[in-house]
Amino acid sequence: MTGDSIIEDTVFAVAHTPDRIENNVTISRLDSMYGSVDPERVKFTHGRPWRMRQTRPSMIPEYQSDQPLIDALYNMSAERISDAIDGNGCFKVTHNISRLYCSIYLSLACLKPHQSMETLRAMVDRDSIIMQREGQWPVVSDHIGWATAAWEVYKITGDREWLSYCKHVIEKTLSINEKVLVDKATGLIHGAGYTTSRPLGVRRMTWMGYNDLFACISLGNNILTSHAYAILSEICDEMGIENTYEKDALRLKNAINQHLWNEDKGFYSSFLYGMAVLRQSPTTDNTSQAMSVLWGIADDERAENLIANTPISDKGVNVTYPSNNMLEPYFANSSWATTQALWNLAAAYTGNENALRRGLGALYRAQALYQSHGIHMKDVNVDELGTSASNAAMILRVLLGMKFKPEGIEFEPIVPVGMPGKKAYKGLNYRKAVLDFTVNGVGNDIASITDNGKVLESAFLPNDIEGHHHIVITLKQGKRHSQKVTIHRNEVILPPTPTVVWSNDTGRILDFVPGIPYRLSVNGKLSNLDDSVFVLPKIDGYAEFSVEVAGKYINGFMSKPLINYHLTPQIAFFPVAMNDTALINVSVAQGGDFLIDIGYRPTGTLDVRKVAVNSHPMGTVVMASGNNPDVNGLAYSNMVRVKMLKGDNVIMISLLRLPKAFTPCDPVHLRIISL
Repeated sequence: MTGDSIIEDTVFAVAHTPDRIENNVTISRLDSMYGSVDPERVKFTHGRPWRMRQTRPSMIPEYQSDQPLIDALYNMSAERISDAIDGNGCFKVTHNISRLYCSIYLSLACLKPHQSMETLRAMVDRDSIIMQREGQWPVVSDHIGWATAAWEVYKITGDREWLSYCKHVIEKTLSINEKVLVDKATGLIHGAGYTTSRPLGVRRMTWMGYNDLFACISLGNNILTSHAYAILSEICDEMGIENTYEKDALRLKNAINQHLWNEDKGFYSSFLYGMAVLRQSPTTDNTSQAMSVLWGIADDERAENLIANTPISDKGVNVTYPSNNMLEPYFANSSWATTQALWNLAAAYTGNENALRRGLGALYRAQALYQSHGIHMKDVNVDELGTSASNAAMILRVLLGMKFKPEGIEFEPIVPVGMPGKKAYKGLNYRKAVLDFTVNGVGNDIASITDNGKVLESAFLPNDIEGHHHIVITLKQGKRHSQKVTIHRNEVILPPTPTVVWSNDTGRILDFVPGIPYRLSVNGKLSNLDDSVFVLPKIDGYAEFSVEVAGKYINGFMSKPLINYHLTPQIAFFPVAMNDTALINVSVAQGGDFLIDIGYRPTGTLDVRKVAVNSHPMGTVVMASGNNPDVNGLAYSNMVRVKMLKGDNVIMISLLRLPKAFTPCDPVHLRIISL
C-alpha cells in the first residue's frame, strides 16, 4: 500500500484524487488470486468503482491528508453512511443488529447522533431492548450491546433526557437477563451471539441445536454485559444516584478472566460449551477480544500480550481463529471490516504500532479493492454501513485519537510512520461546539496541542465548550510499547468435527479417516483412539464422553457428547404437567448436586422455563424444535445444575412470560441425574 494505491498480484486500486477510486478487479483476476471463484456466486453491487457525487453529504465532516487513497475511502464512506438512512430517520439494517451496535459505537454516534438515537429507540419495546429478534432469545442473547451504542450517543450529545431513558432501558433489560441467563456455577451469562459463537457453532458443530447453543457461555455476550453494568454505573454517577453496578461489572470481569482466558495460548476462548462439563472452545473470537482490550476486561499486560500473541494473517485479523479454511477474501466475509476496526483500536490502545499499521493496511486494502465496487457473495448480505462506519472510526479514534467521556473529549492520537504529513478534519459537531482539527507529524505522543491558538495544559476539551474551535495537535514518537505481532501459518486450519454414534459402552466414528489422530475426551481428559470403533472406560459417577480431532497446532471441536448417566448411582424420571407452573416432589437419599433436564416432544418453536428447588432459583431450561429426538421421539433441554437436600424436595418448573409469549412444547418428564 502507498499513499494513493493498493497493489496485490494482478489487481490494483488507485486514487490520484480524493473524488474517485479506480480498480481493475474482475472475477477472472479473483479466481487467479484465490482459486475456485464461482462467477455465479459473486455479485458486483456497483457497476463501476466509486465516483464522488457533486454534492457532499451534509453534516459529515471533511477529511484531507497527504494520502489521497485514504481521503477517497473516507469520502466514499461518508456518502454511504448518508445513503443508509431511511424515511423514519433510522439507519437501514442490512446486516444483523449486533454489528449495528458496533457501528454506532465506532463512529455513527459521532457523525449521525440523531439518527443513531432514533435507531436505538426503535430497538426498544416495553422499556426493554427487543430480545425476540427472529424468535431466538434467549438462545441468542447479545442484545445488551445496545447499551454501549446508547452510552456513546449520550457522551457526544449530552442529552439528559436520553440519559434518563437509557438508564431505565438498560436497568430493565439487565434485570430480565439476571432472571433468565445467569449460570449459577460460573456467574457468567448463557447464550450465543451473532458476533461470536453462533455462526461458528452452526457451521462446525452441526450436532448443536438451540438448547445446546443456549448452554454455551460466549465471550462476547459476557463482555457486553460487564460493560453494560459499567455503563449503568457511570450513568447513575452522572445523574447523582448511588449504585452498586460497578461491583456487578467487576464480578463478571473476574469470571470472564477465570473461565474464558486460555493461559497456554495467551488469548481468550470464544465460548464454553458442552452439557454439564463445560469446556473452552478451541477457537478465539477477535471481535470480542478487541472489546476486552478497549473496555478493560483484559488488564494492561494481558491486553498487550493478547494483541501480540493472537495470530493474524497478512490480509488482516480473522473474525474467528483458527478459521475453517484460509482467511476468506473480503467479498465473502461481510463482518470483516467491523472486526478489523475494533482490532485496530485495540492495537492503538496498547501502543502496538506494528499491529495497527498492518490493521489499517488490511482495512484500506479491502475497501479499495472490494467495497469500492460493492463486490461480495450473492448469498451474503453486504454490510456497507458497518464497513463505512469502520473506516470513519480510523480517522476519529486513531489518527485524531478522540475518546469521548461524559466530562469531555480526551485525545490520544497515534499516526504510524507510513502516514506522514498534515491531516485536516473540519466541521465536527460536538454538543454546542463545532470543531476543526489539524494533526501534524507521526508518532504516539503529543508534543503540543492548541485550541484557537491557545496552548492547552492537557490533551482534553471540556464538554461545556461552545462556538467554533480549531484544535492543532503536533505529534512526536513517545514510549515504544511491544511491537510484536504473530502471523499465523496457512496450515493452521480448524480440524473437522467428528460424527460419533454411541451404543451403550461403545462408540463408532462414522467419518473416521485412517492416519488422523482422534482423541477420546472423558470430562475433558483426553486419550488416544486407534480405531473407528472403541470401548468406553468404566466410570463410577457422572461423565461426558466425546471425540475430537487433534490438529498439528490445535484440536478441533468435540463431537456430540454422550451422557454417561447409565453408570451413575441414581437417575429418576418424573412426569411434568404442561401447566404454566409444575410442582414436582422429589426425595433423595443424600443431599448434594444434581443435574436436571426435561424430555419433551418438540411441538412449538421455543419454550423457555425457569427452574427452582425449594423456592431457590437454579437456572433456565430451553426446549426448542430442531433438536434431534431419541428413539422414543423425545428431545432433551439443556441441563441445569441444582442443589437438593437429603429427603424431600420440591422442584418448580414455571413458564416464562418475558417479554413475549413463547410457544409451549409438550414436556413429558423431568430427568434427575446425581453427580
